[in-house]
Amino acid sequence: MSWSLFVIPLHQAAHGGVMEWAAAATPSRGFPSALPAPVPLPTVAGILVALDRAGCHGDPWFQIRDADAAPPLLRCPDPAFCARNRGRDLGEVSLHGAEQAGLGLPLSSDTRVETVSLRKPSRAGTLAAACAIASAAGPQLIFDDSGDQAFIVWPGESEADLAQDWPW
Repeated sequence: MSWSLFVIPLHQAAHGGVMEWAAAATPSRGFPSALPAPVPLPTVAGILVALDRAGCHGDPWFQIRDADAAPPLLRCPDPAFCARNRGRDLGEVSLHGAEQAGLGLPLSSDTRVETVSLRKPSRAGTLAAACAIASAAGPQLIFDDSGDQAFIVWPGESEADLAQDWPW
């Protein structure tokens, strides 16, 4: 079965009724009474540094024009082993740049990222990635492609703190 998970900065949820939808999703966790102030979107390089520090790996479904300016997203050396052993495989990783002209076009390392999408990720990988991105870029809203689950990860929250409630 193929599924996807999306990670967006929480302050972006103010647009188009996203916050109302996410707060009504089951389970919903970590929702504030008011959205936090906007923070600068993370850069491609910032996201990749955070994922690297968290030990995450996956298949990059993006290109970086100035690839030397950011660490690479390492490919999973053994997806089957990762799946059996709580590995941090993120599956197919896409980075969607703010004001990006079109999907599939190369990004630069300083492009601001408004969405990280993960297709067919491992459970442990998704939690590690969400915590790493939140620590680097502020609170993040995470939801799946079915639209029935949403979760907020705040900076400083650890994988151990969230593991029992993590729905994926």
